[in-house]
Amino acid sequence: MSEAVNPFAALLESNNSSAEEANTVQKAQRVTTIIEDIFGFTLNKNKRQKLVYLEDISNTFSNQDLNIDSLEHALFERILLSSPQDYIESLPNTLIRSEICEAKVILYLFTCFKKALEFHNEEVLVHNIKDLIMRNVITALKQPELYENQDLIAQLYDISKQIDSSSSLFLEEIYLRLSKDEDGPGLIKETFTMLLRMIHIDIARATLVTFPPSVFHILYFYGTREPLAIILLDYCNPKNVDSGIEYANTLLGALFSVSVLPKVANGSFEFFQDPLDQASNVTAEGILWTNSNRVLQDIHKLILHLLKCSSESRTRILRWLGNCLKANADKGKLWNAQSAEFNPSNFTTVSDGFMINFGTLLMKLCQPFCSNISDEKILKVDPTYCAVPNEDCEKKGIHLLNMSKETCLVPSESEVGNESTRLTSSTYSFVTECFFMGHRAFDLGFRVTSDKLVRLNQEMSRIERAYHEALSQAGPMADIVDSIKQRMSSELSKYLSIKCSMSEPNLLEGVFSFLSASAFWLTQVALNTDCDDRLTNFSPLKLKMVTFPLPDKISDTLKCIPEFVIENIVCYLIFLRRFNPKVFEEQGYDRLKPLFTFILMYMGSSQRTRNPHLRAHLAEALEALLPYHKDEPAGLNNLGGVQRERLFKEHEHRKEIVPILLEVFVGIEMTGQSVQFEQKFNYRRPMYMVMDYIWDMPEYQHYFKQLAEEAELNMEAVSPPLFLRFVNLLINDAIFLLDESLANMAKLREMQTAREKGEWDRLPVQERAQNMGYMQHIGMIARFDNILGRDTIHALECLTSRITIVFTHSTMVDRVAAMLNYFLLNLVGPNQRNFKVKDQKEYSFDPAATVLDICKIYVNLKESEAFCLAVSQDGRSYSPQLFTLAEDVLVRIGGGPLVGELQEVANKVSQKAAEYQTSEEAVAEAPDHFLDPIMSTLMTDPVILPSSRQTVDRSTIARHLLSDQTDPFNRAPLSMDQVIPNTELAEEIRKWLEERKIKR
Repeated sequence: MSEAVNPFAALLESNNSSAEEANTVQKAQRVTTIIEDIFGFTLNKNKRQKLVYLEDISNTFSNQDLNIDSLEHALFERILLSSPQDYIESLPNTLIRSEICEAKVILYLFTCFKKALEFHNEEVLVHNIKDLIMRNVITALKQPELYENQDLIAQLYDISKQIDSSSSLFLEEIYLRLSKDEDGPGLIKETFTMLLRMIHIDIARATLVTFPPSVFHILYFYGTREPLAIILLDYCNPKNVDSGIEYANTLLGALFSVSVLPKVANGSFEFFQDPLDQASNVTAEGILWTNSNRVLQDIHKLILHLLKCSSESRTRILRWLGNCLKANADKGKLWNAQSAEFNPSNFTTVSDGFMINFGTLLMKLCQPFCSNISDEKILKVDPTYCAVPNEDCEKKGIHLLNMSKETCLVPSESEVGNESTRLTSSTYSFVTECFFMGHRAFDLGFRVTSDKLVRLNQEMSRIERAYHEALSQAGPMADIVDSIKQRMSSELSKYLSIKCSMSEPNLLEGVFSFLSASAFWLTQVALNTDCDDRLTNFSPLKLKMVTFPLPDKISDTLKCIPEFVIENIVCYLIFLRRFNPKVFEEQGYDRLKPLFTFILMYMGSSQRTRNPHLRAHLAEALEALLPYHKDEPAGLNNLGGVQRERLFKEHEHRKEIVPILLEVFVGIEMTGQSVQFEQKFNYRRPMYMVMDYIWDMPEYQHYFKQLAEEAELNMEAVSPPLFLRFVNLLINDAIFLLDESLANMAKLREMQTAREKGEWDRLPVQERAQNMGYMQHIGMIARFDNILGRDTIHALECLTSRITIVFTHSTMVDRVAAMLNYFLLNLVGPNQRNFKVKDQKEYSFDPAATVLDICKIYVNLKESEAFCLAVSQDGRSYSPQLFTLAEDVLVRIGGGPLVGELQEVANKVSQKAAEYQTSEEAVAEAPDHFLDPIMSTLMTDPVILPSSRQTVDRSTIARHLLSDQTDPFNRAPLSMDQVIPNTELAEEIRKWLEERKIKR
């Protein structure tokens, strides 16, 4: 029997087949729709109203549906079309997607790539589509000649600037495909180097306001892939590694050059063009700070990528940074700041803006070990880094060259050719390298620009004075008023720009933490003296407590630390005091404290800081930490000075301030540590400011008294006591400065009188301008002398109000009295009108204040008979009418309460004058060998000088040796312990005086 047959089987098979066919058709249509949506073209002429119709490809394939096979041909055909829009039969009011008509091949392929990412559910199809797109991209890059008049790299750059995930993924796919291609290495280098050129052009054209942040989106891509990082660093190699300016011409240099300041030497300042509009200045400053901070954060992130990418990229970027600093060393030369506009190094080194940004980057790299000194990470810095000679740098991992040539805190035998005397470690860490690179960058950038800002500030003051002077001479000088005003506006724009670039809040914060940590590190380096026990590393590592007096042993590592490390700290503190004092209060006591400790340690130790100029600069740093300055208007620092006040009231080593100040005051003039005559006054002024501030506190008065009492007990010691030497120099300074001050004021009066009488109007224009320039020069010198002379006299008044013994000692009393008499006579006597000039405030000439202080000194010392006698003995300036004249002036200037006490002085001096008259008669009859050969006075304690064999009075030679430790007759070295008492002559003088007394 035959098998049963299902009569419906054929029907079922037919239905299944139809369903599969329908499914296949539907799937093909869906693929076609996806491809058409992604690529914007079609093989179906019915869709040509909205899509690019590829007719030739359509005729080639029998099926109008698109699939992966036909897509490969269709896509190649599409990207060769120069005018895709010509292949669309668009109807009126029909919107066509712009990307469908894109003719630029790379942009078109990127659009397709981006569109394909949207179909994440079609994983296999999308994978194949992406593969095809990337194959065409690579083909285009390998054969750009296929696409006429198209800049493929420019298209790739436009895509790269789009800050989104698809552009990053597209760039990543290109890089990966090229990496696997047989021509990959060469093509990668060519493609990505050309891309860098375009980035470089955009950065070089940008300003701080127009800077395109998208460039960092691309540069980060380079920085995180080693081959690309190397390409970037290769591209950034300067043409000449020894030419500073060449670093600015690199891509990295272009980034560092984006600043508030001009990119090139003597370039124009484009910001703050209306400098008198304060509201707009504040707004502009805020915008510039925001933009500057953003750019520097991005640079920092890029450099971090390069440091972390690979060991080679790390080495290469450190070498670039180090070589840049080495090649721009001329920026730090003294003449760079002094004659900036005409300095040839301006055209061979990078700009100030570049170097400030460069330093800011290094400050950011240092933050992990500087932001919190309590974690002691800063102690990992090895102080011997700068002692390594160039030939050893590479093997020790050092990328900053020429540091072994820098002057260090303590001289070493290397200065006479023995290089082996300085310690060096076997290798140096990244922390150490960052630290010293940071200081070097600050030295060449921030410090140099700060000096320029100060000089610009002074120049603006001179221009302003010239402007007011020209205004007052409206007739003959009207022709130059406008030009002076324009110059004033131009200089103010420059000033605001420089100050803005240096005052960005994040920069100030970073530098402060860096330098506070540096100060902490320097104190620990000085205390860690156990260098003999180490072989490979000389970092302080272990924290040690600071105690005074400091240890006798001096750390050998101080022979390795350049002076510019200390100069940087001083420069920054002075900059903040002048331009941003609120930062001190914002940073707080904990960050100020290590700075204060460091100043006391290095300022007070000539063994640790051999350069007297450097210790004097540290005195300026101490002055910068004062809570306020009496000569500044109230409200200048809107945050007050509470944190700085704590330094002087709470710091555990504050009692060291007084002796250290006096040591430096004396040290800058003593034999072997001399400085230029005028320079010493610049150094002493900040010391006067500090002394003036601390004198108001009883605690510090006590410290001064202690030193005075010690001096009283050792007035004729072999080594004159500190306080005695200090007082002697104070008097020297007062005599010189007040004398110069009065001479210059008299000269100014003479010139003003000639001008007012019209004598200058008859002169040629050039000669008249020369006269004005000379008068301004004399005025500037007079102002300097007036300020310092006033400060010196005020210091003497303060000291004599609590301390008298040293001033009235035989060694000093005659000079003190003669000085007071001379200047009081000039200021209250008949010659006082010689010093009256117009605009006395402009020259800081305040004779009333000086008269008050001088009269107070008389009153302070009136109980001393020796002083009153010395006043009466002064034959040059003293007369019975002197104090009467002074009383009249006191009444006029508000010193009435002093009149009664000054009359007491006058009476005592008058009594001593009568006694002196009698003794003068005796001296007149004295034999010549009884008289001091220097002072022509009767000797009371004659001594013989050992080398010249001259006999002088002990008080005379003691006073001389305070300032000059040589025999005044033959310049041979001399000290008080070497003088020989002339007992025979002393006895002879004594007997003669007794005989004279009996006869009387």
